Amino acid sequence: MKIELKVPKYIKKIQEKLLENGYECYFVGGCIRDTLLGLKVNDYDISTNCDTITLKKLFSKYNIVNNNGEKHNTITLHIKGDNVEITTFKHNDEETPTIEVDLKHRDLTINALAYSNEIIDITGGIDDINNKIIRANDPELRIKEDPLRILRVLRFASKLGFEIEKKTNDAILKYKDLLKNVSAERIKHELEEILRGKDVYKILEKYYDIIFVIIPELKCSYKFNQNNPYHENTLYEHIINVCRNIKINNNLEEFALLRMAALLHDIGKPNCFSIDVNGVGHFYGHPEESAIIATNILKRLKFSNSEISKIVYLIKFHDSTINLTKKSIIKKFSHTPNQKEELFYMLLELINADKLDHTKYELIDIEKVKNIINEIKEEKQCLKLSDLKVNGYDIIKLGYKGKKIGEVLDYLLDLVIDDKIKNERDSLMAMALNYRTLNDKKDN
Repeated sequence: MKIELKVPKYIKKIQEKLLENGYECYFVGGCIRDTLLGLKVNDYDISTNCDTITLKKLFSKYNIVNNNGEKHNTITLHIKGDNVEITTFKHNDEETPTIEVDLKHRDLTINALAYSNEIIDITGGIDDINNKIIRANDPELRIKEDPLRILRVLRFASKLGFEIEKKTNDAILKYKDLLKNVSAERIKHELEEILRGKDVYKILEKYYDIIFVIIPELKCSYKFNQNNPYHENTLYEHIINVCRNIKINNNLEEFALLRMAALLHDIGKPNCFSIDVNGVGHFYGHPEESAIIATNILKRLKFSNSEISKIVYLIKFHDSTINLTKKSIIKKFSHTPNQKEELFYMLLELINADKLDHTKYELIDIEKVKNIINEIKEEKQCLKLSDLKVNGYDIIKLGYKGKKIGEVLDYLLDLVIDDKIKNERDSLMAMALNYRTLNDKKDN
């Protein structure tokens, strides 16, 4: 079977170099799968009978970005912003390395496709693509080789909307606890890919047992009755629906952060649950409790400090009420880390996604909020810390150190937003001095 595989010229040069030196060269995996599906191809992986030591010599003038190539029989070339993986044919010690043997060792049939002049498919990958099925090659063996493949199965089911074949389904559930032995960094990557998928809600709904292995803190949300007139669903069902309500976003990083925040936004509710005299359930303080639990989860999964800051902010303020007035918007915006407009709009999207699963709700008109913020900027009103007529250096001159500098600036911003003082240097410096006096009184 022939296909039109559109390969950039700079990647074709890699293929030509291998062929010129007498080696086999096949494009494999995702680039073939996505071409058959009519999707945009983002990655080009190459498989060859050339060993990694020779590969390093052949491509010594390229930027080789991984240092463990010989260990994993792979080298990665960074070219024009893209990473191209070149892997020596996968095989066992007793097997002769060929492209056919290599394909048998790949995780899923839809990824076990190779192309040179025509497609090589020995595992039925094309049929599985046509029938929209996720099937592992010898599921139990592949998963025992690398338990991360459990999440890869879920990732492609979420991304493509395919059904998971029964033997593969049974294997990922049977060996789910092996995920405890997989590094946090690898789990993080696959979890983000699962969350970006169009069918993430189906995965969270059907494979909760697997999700609970990597985030055990979510277990208590399963079948948790919220006993609240605004919530007709269990807590875990609500979490799934909020994830589903986050709209598909072409900004993949932003999209993954939003869905991660949605997944964890109510994780602290069981710890805050109380029932009033009328039998109605309440969750006082749950955004703050959820933010604390989420911080520990995100650190464990090796999210960056920047990612943690953004996700925790979204969780902490997801229950906020925002009125369409300049003062209300400025007040809420001032809590946004580094006063990033994009992050504030992400918060509004999470708030709306959460509200959509309430029995009664009124959504925030995000476009109106954007217009009001633009008006505020045009009027040069004080919207963020950098708009203040004093800065950190001014506060340092008054004798403040460390965290106190930020506290004083936040205090001054609140005063200006509340129209208690004008945004003028002399007034701000005087109030900054007054802040110390107020704190000294509290301490005494």
